[in-house]
Amino acid sequence: MKLLPEYAKILIVGVVFQNQWSWYVTEREYWFLNVEMEDRFGIEVLDETTAECFFERIHDYKVATSDLTCTLIELEDAFGSYDDVLEFMPAIYVNFDDKVLYSLFPEPMSFEHYVPDGWTGEYRDFYALVPEGERYWVIQGESFFERMWNKFRA
Repeated sequence: MKLLPEYAKILIVGVVFQNQWSWYVTEREYWFLNVEMEDRFGIEVLDETTAECFFERIHDYKVATSDLTCTLIELEDAFGSYDDVLEFMPAIYVNFDDKVLYSLFPEPMSFEHYVPDGWTGEYRDFYALVPEGERYWVIQGESFFERMWNKFRA
C-alpha cells in the first residue's frame, strides 16, 4: 500500500468501473468529481468518459482487499481509540457504470454535491453495496469495526 489512510485526508474509496470492483487509498481531492483539480492530471471532470485515463494514472494507489485486511490485523494493537479505527473505514463509493457517488465522509466536505451532470450523489451508507468478498473489514466472519467499537466503548 503506497499510502496509509489518514483521517479526513487520505481516504479509502471503493470503485466500480467496467463492472470491476477496486479499492483505492488516495488523497481526498481526487473525488470531487466535477471540479477541476490541479493534481488530477488535467482531468477537469472525472466521470465515466475520463475514468479509464484517471485509473491508469493512479494505478499505484490501487489496493487489494487482502492488503487492507492484513493492515487492519497488523495495526489492531496500535489503535488507541475508535477515532484511529475511523481512518480505515471506506469513505466514498463511486460507481462509474451506474453514475453514482455515495459518501460517508465524516467531515463537512460534501463530496456528494460535486458530481457530474447526470450523476447521483448522496450522503448515505453504501457498505451493503460492497461485494461480500471485498469487505476487507470482515475478518473470520466478524466485523473488525464493530469489534473495535465494542472494545473502545467498554
